[in-house]
Amino acid sequence: MLRDEVRIGLIGLGTIGKSLARAIAENQAGTATLEAVLVRPANLDPARVFLGDLGLDPVLSSDPEEFFEAGTTLVVEAAGQEAVRLYGSEALMTKRDLLVCATGAFTDDTLFEGLVNLARQYGRRLIIPSGAIGGIDALASAALIGLDEVSIVTRKPPLAWGGTIAEEMVDLAGITAEPVCLFEGPAREAVRKFPQNVNVAATLACAGIGLDRTTVRVYADPTITRNVHEIHFSGKSGSFKIEVSGNPSADNPHTSALTAYSVIKTVRNLTSPVIIG
Repeated sequence: MLRDEVRIGLIGLGTIGKSLARAIAENQAGTATLEAVLVRPANLDPARVFLGDLGLDPVLSSDPEEFFEAGTTLVVEAAGQEAVRLYGSEALMTKRDLLVCATGAFTDDTLFEGLVNLARQYGRRLIIPSGAIGGIDALASAALIGLDEVSIVTRKPPLAWGGTIAEEMVDLAGITAEPVCLFEGPAREAVRKFPQNVNVAATLACAGIGLDRTTVRVYADPTITRNVHEIHFSGKSGSFKIEVSGNPSADNPHTSALTAYSVIKTVRNLTSPVIIG
């Protein structure tokens, strides 16, 4: 049923959270309102200034109890995998829908299955946006009639892998000529090794054939300036190849600029009379 309004509780005010808040202030997220924001104590003052500049006045807190006391209908996690573990269950048990950005948290089968069961028990929804990749709609459709294989190759400029385990594997600054493969294997292991960089693999796995059957290759590539994802899947519906070459976020090279807009689109769809894809 079409909703008149979505009252959002936002966890995290980083790249994705700020983009969503800005979209709400500029009426780009459908009939959504920002009712509450949960941030770390050290981020309270900067968050207050940012939200004030947008003309927004949600409940702003570092106290989860205060956050969940606000009258929200949708909790948007935009703070990383630990936030999914800490607050996902409470969001659903208090009869709110839950939108998860850090889908890498779902490498924990117990967590994922627990959230799915809670959503079913309390009549709510666990919502996963498409993130930085395309073709999720086609993949999920193809999965209904059977998939044989799903793979993704992710290439990012070397310095985009800064702050990850890649720094222990290679000299990122020294990669100047040829691409270097940082990982090849199942999506479950890829997401655990690179939790900030390959959430897309977890999203792909959720839509398709699971974390252990979805294969991933990861490259530090000095020949590109964008984040490139090459998706391949095949099955009874045919064989498909999708390539996405997205600009990294200006605020965070680990995140594609498209990621935040996929969240905004997902929120907008909740109150839109027309949904495409």
